[in-house]
Amino acid sequence: MRTGTSVPLPAQGRIGHPWGVLTGVIIHLANDLPIMVDLEELPAGGDRSIRCTNVRTLDGKRPPFVHDRHSTFILPLGVLRLIEVPSQAGAVGHTGDQDPVMESPAPAQPEFDPADDEAEEDLLARIRQI
Repeated sequence: MRTGTSVPLPAQGRIGHPWGVLTGVIIHLANDLPIMVDLEELPAGGDRSIRCTNVRTLDGKRPPFVHDRHSTFILPLGVLRLIEVPSQAGAVGHTGDQDPVMESPAPAQPEFDPADDEAEEDLLARIRQI
């Protein structure tokens, strides 16, 4: 399955199979600060909501709208701006001999264009003049 990302996403479990959980996924809420969650699966094309657990702020604290940290949260996709799956987000869960869920892809090195470095230096020089 082609995901259009530069780094392969962690593998997911199958329904009826011991599934994995994507940990450390960052959800950017519309008109609010981002939160970090654990997702059971990424949303598919026809989904209208996502189900997540272990909701916390990026610094690990409990958000004000969370009353019980052990609850399962269903967030409608309409209140989300984007779902960010960092390269260090891991899938934990089933690690048997068949179809393991835990993957740790090699970090991809971004390609830098020398023209970008020159543009950054020009911008920094203009900022210093102010």
